[in-house]
Amino acid sequence: MNKLVLAAAVLALAATPARADDDDKPLSQHMEFIERGDVLTVTTNITKLFDSSAYQALSSGFVTNVELHIWVYSSDSNDIVAETLVHRSIVYDMWDEDYTIKLCDACKPITVKSPAEGLKLMTTIDQLAVANLAAIPYGDPQTNLYYLALRADLNPVDKKTLTEVRRWLSQSSGGGLDRGSTFFGSFVSVFVNPKIAEADRVLRVRSQPFYRPKP
Repeated sequence: MNKLVLAAAVLALAATPARADDDDKPLSQHMEFIERGDVLTVTTNITKLFDSSAYQALSSGFVTNVELHIWVYSSDSNDIVAETLVHRSIVYDMWDEDYTIKLCDACKPITVKSPAEGLKLMTTIDQLAVANLAAIPYGDPQTNLYYLALRADLNPVDKKTLTEVRRWLSQSSGGGLDRGSTFFGSFVSVFVNPKIAEADRVLRVRSQPFYRPKP
């Protein structure tokens, strides 16, 4: 088990820093990378995804879903070398007064008694496998640098439902969806319309640059 050497801090600052109020730019966040066997794992957190309202909703009795979309990519070419999708959920049982958490679709449920414990489990990413090491060649601080980008969606809208909503909104009063360029323009405007929310909240974060030192 080897920790990956992190690139120098000056390299981490080379990219333009992201602002928390700019949804198009990810926040910079320190992450820990460790090699385990033939895979790369990451340890970090997505605590910023939950505000006070989202935290209080954990005790509502309704399921809270979190979708994690993770990419590892090269800093030179922006080529994606690995992609990971993880679905998490938590629900409060008002009869048993406990919280049931699933950290992935195939994971066994975990039961805790407090919302704080549930929140910690939902927002902690602990040595999650994110790439095969074969896809990340050895390098040095000047070459072969990589980043991890993570998008966390709180209660994402079902993709089928979202498609139907966009389809309905893209129809104008004068016609349907088969109107050639008119449809294309309307579809694009709907697709990028921020008023059609894909999730309650979205968090985008990016790691510091890292590389695999030669053994």
